[in-house]
Formats: sequence, structure tokens, C-alpha cells
Amino acid sequence: MDRARGLSRLPLALAALLALLLALVGAGASARAGEIRSFAYPSPALGKAGVARVYVPSGPAPKDGWPVLYLLHGLGGNERDWEGLGRVGSTLDRMIAAGEIEPLLVVMPAAGNSWYTDSASVGGPGNYRTSILFDLPDAVEKAFPAATSGRWRAIAGLSMGGYGALSMGFQFPDRFRSIAALSPAVWHNVPAREFNWPAAELAAVRQSGYFHRYDEATVAGGINRPPEGTHFESAFGTPFDPKRFNAANVFTHLAAAIAAATPLPSTFVSVGDDDSHDLWRGAIALYQTMQADARAVEFRVTDGDHSWDVWRSSVVDALRFVDSRWPDEETPKTP
Repeated sequence: MDRARGLSRLPLALAALLALLLALVGAGASARAGEIRSFAYPSPALGKAGVARVYVPSGPAPKDGWPVLYLLHGLGGNERDWEGLGRVGSTLDRMIAAGEIEPLLVVMPAAGNSWYTDSASVGGPGNYRTSILFDLPDAVEKAFPAATSGRWRAIAGLSMGGYGALSMGFQFPDRFRSIAALSPAVWHNVPAREFNWPAAELAAVRQSGYFHRYDEATVAGGINRPPEGTHFESAFGTPFDPKRFNAANVFTHLAAAIAAATPLPSTFVSVGDDDSHDLWRGAIALYQTMQADARAVEFRVTDGDHSWDVWRSSVVDALRFVDSRWPDEETPKTP
């Protein structure tokens, strides 16, 4: 009888042990999960506080702080896009727990529809380029255990944010170790001869034969002009000022770096093969220009449109790329 009662208790004991093991596994996973915090920072460039969301990994930081990735949103977005639509928090948790990437801070600032330019002088959204390049890192490095050298900073973004990451990274290459641009909204400079053309004539040129020919010699051989529309808002002046656009443009800073033989951050570019804005044109042109000068660039064409389905997948490759470009030292070292 006692033996029978003992046997009857065995399944209960096994169930209790299993429950305990599951609880321990769950507690371990929870302990490894990072935290995403709201962060307001003083920004003299904006004349007001800037806002961001910051992913903070679990566990103690290295002696000289975590590496930092500045992750930029696209047009019409805000500081919560990558967290909510991009689900980047769970992606980071999973990749860090699996040892695919080292722990890092990820800073996701709000920049309105600024195109990550300084536009206060022309009535635009504000001086977001200066704010994100200088005010935000200064504040992050005071508020969080962050590495303070450009060797341990990276910048990435999608669409408008990809433009911002490339433009800022090429203009100030010492501030970043690497750049990742997902479906970047990049176009060639507007030719000087077109600066004073009427809007209707510029629109006709943009819809010229270049956009309807797809043979090998012309896919990226023509000028990929910025499209007309309200997407630039007042970031480059009202009406749109092509001189101002050119001054801030990715290809301007890239050309200057090539002419001066200035080293640039390692660069990752990806774009969907069905991008409904034809942003593969600018991405291909950028890749070809960098390749022609033997610059460190990785290029990926992925399956999909200009959408979060593409970016949620592409950001995994971007994070691996950023992680692989940190210096070989085991932990960040203060310079």
C-alpha cells in the first residue's frame, strides 16, 4: 500500500520539478532581457529638449562602457518606431542572448521630418543634425555607461533615417565606426544647370527616359534626381532649394571624402528588390561609387518592398555588421 502511494505521488513530483525548471529558465531569460527607457536630453541646437528611446542591455557594463548604436527612424516616424513596429528590443535580446552580437546601447531619437539636417535658418523642423551628432551623444555618455570614443559608436537608419545615417557618417567620419543604411532614401545631387528651372520642367526631367530604361548600361548610369513632392517639407527650404539639398547630400560628402582620400566608416547598405519608391537606384549608385574607390562597403538586395517586413529582417544583418566592425579589443577602452 505504501509503495502504491509512493508511486502515485511520482507524477506530482515530476510535474513540480518540471514547473521549477521552467520557472528557472523563464527567470534566466527575463534576467537577460534588456530594458527600453525614455530619455530626454538637453539640446542647445534645437533650443528645447530632444527625446529618444534607449535600449539598455542587462548585466554590468564593461569598465569603459558599452558600445552605442544610434538608430534613426524614417519619414513620418518617431523615437518609438523601431521599438514598436520594428520590434528591435526582442531582436536585440535574442541576438545578445545567443552570443550573435555583444551587448550594446541602442539610442533611437525623434527627429520629425527633418531629414536629419539643420534647417532652423530656413523655417524647417530644426537643427536636428547638430542635435543628433553632438548634443545627444554628450547627454547619452553622461547618463548611461557608454563608451566615449567614436571607435565604439555606430549609426544606422531606415529610409529617411538611412539617408541621415549616411550623410552624417560621411560628413563626420571620425564620430562613427560603422554605418548601416536600410532602404536609404538617397538620390544624386541636382545638377547645377537645373537650379533655376521651373518646377514643371524639373518634373519632366525626373520622368525622362532614364527612369524607363533598364539595360545594364543605364540602370545606375544616369542622374537619379530627388523626386518632387511634400516629403521634404521645409527641411531644404520652402520651396525646395536644390543648392541646400546638394550641400547636405550623401553624394556630396562621399565625393569630398574621395577627393581628399579621407577614410570613411565601414558601410552596410540594403534595399528591397520591389522597393515601391525605386530606392534601389540610389542604393546601387552609392555602392558603385564606393566600390570604384575601393571603400569598405557591403551591399544587400533583399526580397520585399519599402516596408517593416523588410526592415525587421534587414536590421538583423545590420546588427551583425555593426558588431563585426567594433575594434578587436575585448571591451571598449577610454581614449
